[in-house]
Amino acid sequence: MYAPQLLSALFISLLGVSGVYAAGGFAATCSGYFVRDNHFLEANCGDGVGGFKDSTIDLNQCIGNFGQNLVCARNGNYAGSCSGCGIRTGAFMTCGCGGVALIADLNECVANLGGNLACA
Repeated sequence: MYAPQLLSALFISLLGVSGVYAAGGFAATCSGYFVRDNHFLEANCGDGVGGFKDSTIDLNQCIGNFGQNLVCARNGNYAGSCSGCGIRTGAFMTCGCGGVALIADLNECVANLGGNLACA
């Protein structure tokens, strides 16, 4: 009788335990986004109830430079080793890191939560 709800709850809790999380996908609901001062992402994002608001997030909270790769990482502080970061195409950010041009897909690392940018 309650089996479908129980199975759904169990599946969702297992996803959380296993570390599997969905990508952020902020670009689907935000516009006018750009990187300011090498590590702040600014955007105008839908709030889910028909409105929009300006939002900013410090990408150092969401991205790290590990092994010359920009990857999603909580408190990664990539800007400590990268400069000249900006949006190049779509939601892809490029940076110069130790003489190498690196690319990060911000859609993988940033989410829109009710109009507020957050780490995914």
